[in-house]
Amino acid sequence: MSRQPELIVWGAGTSRTLRVHWMLAELNLEYDNKKVGPRTGETQTEAYKAINPKGKIPVLVHGDLIISESFAIARYLRRTFKGLTFDQHQLSPEGVARFDELASFMLMELDATSLYIIRRHLDLASIYGEAPNAVISAKAYFCKMLGEGFSASELAEFVWGHCFSELDILLTTILDWADAVDIALPAHCHAYRYRMHERPGYRLGKTNNKP
Repeated sequence: MSRQPELIVWGAGTSRTLRVHWMLAELNLEYDNKKVGPRTGETQTEAYKAINPKGKIPVLVHGDLIISESFAIARYLRRTFKGLTFDQHQLSPEGVARFDELASFMLMELDATSLYIIRRHLDLASIYGEAPNAVISAKAYFCKMLGEGFSASELAEFVWGHCFSELDILLTTILDWADAVDIALPAHCHAYRYRMHERPGYRLGKTNNKP
């Protein structure tokens, strides 16, 4: 029997790298944890850019395969390795369509359009410039989209179907990020978030994500 290619993860210390470490913990997979941080200069070296020309973290190396973008990595891991089950809804065409809808909504409306604008003009204001009105507008837009996107009943168990998935990892890290920048979350979002925090996979992933 041939030995399975080693898993290598580049990147630690951010909410996006946490998504990868958390999924690996849920799947109980061993891997080489390369704790490269953001904006430390490590990702701009020739050696690192040979792995990921975008110079970003996280990156997963699995044999000859190299994947960047945190959610793509989490999705690949869940579908490649045993450990997390799918329910019938998740396997159905309707379930797959709902997955795509939720993933697009969270990545575009909550992460990129809202939270990353806040990050650019608060944490990274020295690079992108201060823009108080943009931050206020982004926070308001996040609250609007979150309120319209997820009702209390939709977050009573898991965000998609009846089994834990990479969408739960995505939403939890988004809610954690929002809380960290002082966005007031609805009570049902806090309850969902705290429930996800109780998972052993989250706790181990958070430990492994420390720089």
